[in-house]
Amino acid sequence: MKMIYQTRNTKKGLFDLSITKTIIVIVVVVVMILVLSSWGPVGSLTGNILSPVFKTGNFFYDNFGQIPKYFSDKNKILEENSNLLNQIENGRIDKINYESVKYENDKLRQDLKLKPIGDFLTTTIIAKPPQVPLDSLFLDIGTNDGVSVGDLVFAGERILIGKIVKVSGNKATAALNSFAGVISYGYIDRTLEPLEIKGNGGGGMETNVPIDFDIKIGDKIMIGGSFNSTIAVVGAIEEDRSSGFKNILMSLSVDISKINTVFIYHLNA
Repeated sequence: MKMIYQTRNTKKGLFDLSITKTIIVIVVVVVMILVLSSWGPVGSLTGNILSPVFKTGNFFYDNFGQIPKYFSDKNKILEENSNLLNQIENGRIDKINYESVKYENDKLRQDLKLKPIGDFLTTTIIAKPPQVPLDSLFLDIGTNDGVSVGDLVFAGERILIGKIVKVSGNKATAALNSFAGVISYGYIDRTLEPLEIKGNGGGGMETNVPIDFDIKIGDKIMIGGSFNSTIAVVGAIEEDRSSGFKNILMSLSVDISKINTVFIYHLNA
């Protein structure tokens, strides 16, 4: 018996053909776009049509390309901030150390270099104006250390600033040469002319002399005796020609606000 077979067509070949055709069409379109884009007006039109696509691609490329740089710059800034903070902290510590060393040096300079030669007692100023009355000092020394009323108070070598006026077992009060009403007798270092000086308070002193008296701003007023020390400096001269006199204004030769140590000389030592 003769048998007849019917062949069955499958869609697999058609499907493969469709994929192949699609790829070919895409390639042809791309080639056409490239060719047209290089030809004058058509190229311009093609560029305008595809411009949004190109711009979108460029946008993502530019922005996503910056991501590694963004994190790199951020890390660099954080590192620089950390270094700056460390430098600031180190600077603060160095300043504290400097102030501490400066204070100790000032103390040593006052105690050693400025201490007058001789049998002097060194003491610390506990209080000064405005904590105590003007032109006075409260000192950390007293009769237990051999201090008596009338002892001389020095701020350094040949700088006499006052006398002890009150004393207890371990404390003493000094009145400065500028204390209101205090009378001192000295002479001009430049001319050796004698002067009587009266304290005005507030660190000031004055005297009246004839208008032709030889005295100048900056002249040092000295006090005689064993130490031959400075007690004042001329700061201003006010002439009154109608009276024939001039008023001489003076001040202490040191700034009391800037000293913390003084030296006591016991007159009966």
